[in-house]
Amino acid sequence: MKYTGRITLLMISIMVSTIEAFSEKTTKWSILEALLFAVISFLLGWIYDKAIYYKNKAELSESRLWKLLKYSPEPIIVYQNEKIVFANDKFEELVQFSSTQVIGNSIFQYVLQEYHPIVRKRLLEMCEVNPNLDRIELKIQIKHNQVLDVEVSSAPIIFNNKPAVEMFLRDVTKRNRLEDELRKNEELYRFITENTTDLISYLNPNGVYEYFSPSCSCMLDYKQEDLIGKNLFEYLHPEEVEKVTALLLEADSELDFASFTHRLKKNDGTYMWVETNARTIRENSRKLEGIVAVSRDITERLEKETRLNETNMMLRYLSNMDGLTGIPNRRYFDVKLKEEWNRTKRNSMPFSAIMIDIDYFKKYNDLNGHQAGDDCLRQIATALNETLKRSGDFAARYGGEEFVILLPETDEQGAAQVAELLSSNVKKLNIPYSVFETEPIVSISIGCATLTPDDKLKPEDLIKLADSRLYLAKDSRKNQLTFNQLTHLG
Repeated sequence: MKYTGRITLLMISIMVSTIEAFSEKTTKWSILEALLFAVISFLLGWIYDKAIYYKNKAELSESRLWKLLKYSPEPIIVYQNEKIVFANDKFEELVQFSSTQVIGNSIFQYVLQEYHPIVRKRLLEMCEVNPNLDRIELKIQIKHNQVLDVEVSSAPIIFNNKPAVEMFLRDVTKRNRLEDELRKNEELYRFITENTTDLISYLNPNGVYEYFSPSCSCMLDYKQEDLIGKNLFEYLHPEEVEKVTALLLEADSELDFASFTHRLKKNDGTYMWVETNARTIRENSRKLEGIVAVSRDITERLEKETRLNETNMMLRYLSNMDGLTGIPNRRYFDVKLKEEWNRTKRNSMPFSAIMIDIDYFKKYNDLNGHQAGDDCLRQIATALNETLKRSGDFAARYGGEEFVILLPETDEQGAAQVAELLSSNVKKLNIPYSVFETEPIVSISIGCATLTPDDKLKPEDLIKLADSRLYLAKDSRKNQLTFNQLTHLG
């Protein structure tokens, strides 16, 4: 009880005074003596009660200290007389040594050599009236020579009735490594963004630039501050506004990455072609936070691609054209025949072909020379090609002095009309045979054929039939038009 000593001694003093009152005569001095004895007894009892109180309090504080040290979630050691006198379970886990291996050792056995001065200074500060309680970071060596980064907080305490230093340790190795990695990444990204020749930009969800790499000065002739805070649409070519708007709307909901080409306006008002790779940055809720875009100048590449395409088109044209006459060659004819055959087959339409041979061309060459013969071929090829009016009609040089005409979706009557017109237009060229009097001008023989493509027929069947009609015309008499089974004079 709180007042046990005082009450006990006071009761004893009263009992003593009472006994004395029965054995001796009561006087004024005996009463004063009894009162003085009672006061002294009360004071002694009070002193006794206080001693018991402070003893219990000290025992309670020490018990609480032990519980705090033992069950703290942080690693704790107590350092006293230059030795570790206590280490909790968390410290054992941190250094991977048992407390029996740790207690009795100097803390300097675990702290790396370069941190010894810092630790000594801190231990000296703990002896001052107002010690520095700031946290410090240092490296310690644990089992298997592993090194950890730890953050240490220390405070002076009384341990086992003697001054000591309590140290709280926190493993910050992972945190420091992450911070170091982050710092390296930031330096790397800063180096890349500041030195890359590509345009790197960051836009908010409304399309406003919040960052632009310094390369904008070289590519667009703008300063960074000229672009930051401006909207992307101020620099887009009008023809690309709709496309980019659609991409921004899609990015606001679900699009995470996009790659597209567009034009950006330069400071001088001209436009340059760029290829942009854009990626969205989202919050945990998937709400759009911003867009990172990397744009590369592809103007020169597009110009080269255009020139290459033009060259390829020219090569394709040259590979499909007859070098002498300037009309399609046999190779292009074979491709066109299959294409038009399949198309008319799908539409169940008639398909006509006309085979043409220049009459007595060998003799014409012998009489006038090969240069005149080449010129004759060119004139006739031009006349044949210009006679055809429909876009689907096709004229080609079949070989030597032979030509072929394809007339998709044309029946026998239509083919006959075209054949007669071809013969007439060649005669109008009025190319003389010179000394060959029986044939004053160059003429042609024609064989026509018409088929309706189906699964039983092949494209080659049409050409063979037209070719057979041509030979019938040539065998009967030159300057003839032969249509399947019918022969007409030219």
